[in-house]
Amino acid sequence: MKKKLLILTLVGSLISILIYFYTKNDEITIVSLGDGLAVGMTPYNIKGYSYNDYLKEHFENIHQLKNYISEFSGAGTTTKELIYKIKENKNITSKDEPIDIKHAINEANILTLAIGMDELHAKNFTREVINEYQKDVTELLNILKTLNYNTVIVIGLYPTNNREILTIAKINAYLRDVALKNNFLFLDITSLKDHPEYFLNSNSYYINYQGHSYIYNEIKRLIS
Repeated sequence: MKKKLLILTLVGSLISILIYFYTKNDEITIVSLGDGLAVGMTPYNIKGYSYNDYLKEHFENIHQLKNYISEFSGAGTTTKELIYKIKENKNITSKDEPIDIKHAINEANILTLAIGMDELHAKNFTREVINEYQKDVTELLNILKTLNYNTVIVIGLYPTNNREILTIAKINAYLRDVALKNNFLFLDITSLKDHPEYFLNSNSYYINYQGHSYIYNEIKRLIS
């Protein structure tokens, strides 16, 4: 009887180990890079629930999340600032563990990038500002390509009034071209403009949880 119990215990332990290593291989690391859109920023200077949080929650629910790193994103972050963080290999603490940005990018199975809404709206979309942004985005995506060979999702911009529609379309066309040249995925979210219920108020380009849920579902569609 004791021998049978010992055998059952050993078999149970072996099965548990096999299950652990099988599921461990499926675990992923999600890294978020970007500005206020990436962190679910609101017009009230507080963060809300972002598309990255929805993505994190999805992989948690199916027990496939190894790590989620969002601390390199922040409201007001510009493309130049993000490039600087990478070149200087800035360090943060995630889950009480120090991690540098290059290591985080390299480890990411899914990396989302949303950059441009804050800096372009702050400077009113002048031709000079747009040209500088496009130059910086090209450099940023080239850098990311050297650090990550997995899934990188470049999220486009969206217009918030009729004057911006054509300008945003041209910028997104540029973003798409650069993303695809680097074998990244590009997500067009211009249709947000057709849903006033996605916006927190008419004076802000920041979206609410419904808008972020929409982006999350589009990301899921891209990676499925």
